[in-house]
Amino acid sequence: MADLSVLQDILILLGLALVNAYFFSLLRQSPIVGYLATGFLVGPYGFHLIKGIHEVELVAEVGVILLLFTIGLEFSYGRIIRLKDLMLKAGSTQIAITFILIFIGTFLLGETVTTAICLGMALCLSSTAIVLKLLLERGEVDSAYGRLCLAILLFQDLGVIIFLIALPLLGNEAHTFSPFTFFRAGALMLGLFILSRYLLQPFLRIILKTRSPELFRLTILSLVLGTAWVTAQAGLSLALGAFVAGLALAESDSSHQVIADIIPFRDVFLAVFFISIGMLVDLNLLIQNWQNVLIGLVCLSLVKTLAGTMAGFAIRYPLRLSLTAGLAIFQGGEFSFILLKQASDLKIVPDDTYQLILSVITLSMLLTPLMFTQLHTVAATLTGWFGRPLVHMTSDDEERTGNLEGHVIICGYGVAGRNVAQTLRDLQLPYIHIEMNGEAVRTAKMAGEVIIHGDATVPAVLEGAGIQRAKALVLAINDLVAQIRLIKAARELSPDLFILARTQFLASADHLLKTGADDVITDDFGAGLELSAFLLQHFHVPDGQALKVLSKLREEHQQRYGQNNKKTRSLSGYLSVLEGGEIEFQAVPDDSLCLGKSLAELDFRKETGCTVVGIVRNERVNYSPPAEQQLEKGDTLMLLGDQECIQKAREFLHGHPV
Repeated sequence: MADLSVLQDILILLGLALVNAYFFSLLRQSPIVGYLATGFLVGPYGFHLIKGIHEVELVAEVGVILLLFTIGLEFSYGRIIRLKDLMLKAGSTQIAITFILIFIGTFLLGETVTTAICLGMALCLSSTAIVLKLLLERGEVDSAYGRLCLAILLFQDLGVIIFLIALPLLGNEAHTFSPFTFFRAGALMLGLFILSRYLLQPFLRIILKTRSPELFRLTILSLVLGTAWVTAQAGLSLALGAFVAGLALAESDSSHQVIADIIPFRDVFLAVFFISIGMLVDLNLLIQNWQNVLIGLVCLSLVKTLAGTMAGFAIRYPLRLSLTAGLAIFQGGEFSFILLKQASDLKIVPDDTYQLILSVITLSMLLTPLMFTQLHTVAATLTGWFGRPLVHMTSDDEERTGNLEGHVIICGYGVAGRNVAQTLRDLQLPYIHIEMNGEAVRTAKMAGEVIIHGDATVPAVLEGAGIQRAKALVLAINDLVAQIRLIKAARELSPDLFILARTQFLASADHLLKTGADDVITDDFGAGLELSAFLLQHFHVPDGQALKVLSKLREEHQQRYGQNNKKTRSLSGYLSVLEGGEIEFQAVPDDSLCLGKSLAELDFRKETGCTVVGIVRNERVNYSPPAEQQLEKGDTLMLLGDQECIQKAREFLHGHPV
């Protein structure tokens, strides 16, 4: 009879993982926590339900390979270049500070230099999987602190590649890593990159022409595992080769399809990886040394929070946002396990230290979802203790700000904020920006803008912008938590101020209105409105009718989402006299027979049924033109009437059916 022990182990693993992941999901925890808990239960230090531990570790290794491959796919050269400044400044600061503090601390506690270096490399990494998932669930990926977290995590993922290369140099294999071996490995990596970059694309196009999804998936898996095997033969990590393969495919036309096909495999294998990590944790040792584990957890959290905060300072973020990002990445990461496992295999880290650090990292990951529920509260409290908000303005800016009266305060210098400023500038209305990104502030100053560098949620910064003298406040930012804090602070300083906010999702609009915003513009509604406008234009719907339709949409939107108590400012309110009619702008053709004749001579209203309510001439509108006014070349008529009358007027001006 066939030996089914391996199948039995897999069934136990997946069954318990399913139950635990579901249970922790009900508690609003990451499924990764459930996978780690499964490892505790089934491992040799738990109930010892799994016999084939070696087979489980082999499956986990495949999960790591697929993880590195998908990270390489998500990077792409273009993305690295776009984020290079943020990644280099914030990411390098976070890794350097964490590494130095961990190295010094562990060395002073009696560890060897090589062990301290290895621990510094492993513990400077945070959990991309958990943090990114929590940011996505909370809709805060595009927030200021979310972008900072993303930049640091991406830089850490790149740093893993360097750590994986450097790790063998610290162990017993260092003597086998001669310069020639290193050169051979570098040449092999370069050859793999060139092969994947320039020869793989034509090959994939040939495979895609077969229109066989199975063949395409088989090709991708063969590429990933084959590249990993080749790099391992060169003395490098399996995961490193997978990363190079992903990076090479990132710019291909089929990269999105590759991600869609690989992610289901990756998630299953990664679940086994986290289970295998949980199996390595010695629960008896954790219980016996709980004091040391607790001290290690506190020290790691403080060091990582401090490093993340300093990373925010490196890109000139204010204290509150820097602290928020630092608190978000306080934990160890999945790659910490990978580095520590390899370090243990290379005899770099002693078994007792390995088990202690493993327990600390696991507990930090378990506590991360709980920390996210209190993230902004803790950051705000700490800012109140240690922070003294500063308003960064030059003397010229202070003079210009002091003279502002009845101005608009625009929070944010992104695309939305700049568009609002452009509108106000065209109308010659005064305004001032508040922005926390130092690079954006520098760009704005070069463009001649009046701008304050600071956190708009801080009352002192709002006072520096002259909020008591302002006429309106525009929140052109994505951070919902910051918007709520900002609205509350603004209402306390200026109760009668008009506050206009934007939000990405309709679900947030009602919350902002209840907080104190006067109006809320949602990105998805705005996008729908813009799509409708282009569609109406494509179907040649007259401008007057299109304006009424879009205005009706705005009015219904306000009534549906709690703004029906406000007096309408929609176009339909202004044009209620139309009673089914519409306003249409119609240019007078250059060859029209009506040129040089007055409206009375043309008997325009009797001939067409339309009323000329205005004439646009030389970019100025002459409303209610007199009957004796003559039409000139370049004029545009504002016509009031129903669709049939407007069509008659169009044909009358052209002199033929149109």
